[in-house]
Amino acid sequence: MRIKVFQKGFNYSQDGTGNRLVYHLQGCNFHCPWCANPEGIAVKGSLWVTDQFLIDTICPHGAIRAKQIDRSLCETCNTRECISLHRTRGIRLSYQEYEIESILDEVRRSAALFYDGGGVTLSGGEPTLQFDAVRELLSELKNMGIHTAIETNASHPRLAVLFPLIDLLIMDFKHYDDEVSASVTGVGNAVVKANILKAMQAHQRLLIRIPVVRGFNDSESDMRNFVAFFQQQKTANTSFEFLPFHEYGRDKWQQCGLPYTVQDGFVGPETIAEYERLFAENNFTLART
Repeated sequence: MRIKVFQKGFNYSQDGTGNRLVYHLQGCNFHCPWCANPEGIAVKGSLWVTDQFLIDTICPHGAIRAKQIDRSLCETCNTRECISLHRTRGIRLSYQEYEIESILDEVRRSAALFYDGGGVTLSGGEPTLQFDAVRELLSELKNMGIHTAIETNASHPRLAVLFPLIDLLIMDFKHYDDEVSASVTGVGNAVVKANILKAMQAHQRLLIRIPVVRGFNDSESDMRNFVAFFQQQKTANTSFEFLPFHEYGRDKWQQCGLPYTVQDGFVGPETIAEYERLFAENNFTLART
């Protein structure tokens, strides 16, 4: 079985415990306007463009002229000679496909680096969009004794099937309100909430992350509504982390030919501190990675 990966590499502690080999898998059903990895959203991949290195002659359909690309022509192109016949610094497909066995080989060669509690993390995009491949990969990693983690938006209806294969489950929870979630991310949160409550009850180690964005979920009312939701299934296995909005992925949106629409999403440290205070006051465990 093959799996689509748009980025891979080592990261320390931010994607799970210790030193971790992190695979970012292509495709996401959410379309969060602040996404730091917009190249990972499209299931079929994005054309990643660096204008200054574009070469007119690699496109026989005239989509590239004077170091500018006409993506409207790219949308109707099925042959993609620019990447199927050429390899340049100017344009590439966002992902590569790997056989699962080749990933397992890479993990075996890296295993000595996991001595401090590290392991392998599957992130995204949204890794569960490649559900069967992820299930197979996680199963093989567990058989090898590798610590596994997954970062997910919790929207897959069969997510709980993967629970026994995941040592650390990291769930993003954007918003407690279904309509707000759907209007901003493109996906409602009924399945997300059900999976989170199920994980709080059934999974041995769960980290829930709330990305805090100005005007989206940064008010005191938002904070209290989050607390009220989590109080339905309070367990000692769950910790919470609050991630302030950032624009680290802003340039990537342009390189993928996508509009960046967030206007002033930044929140101050006092907002994160208030989230932490309110959750601690209600006896929830906090985390900072």
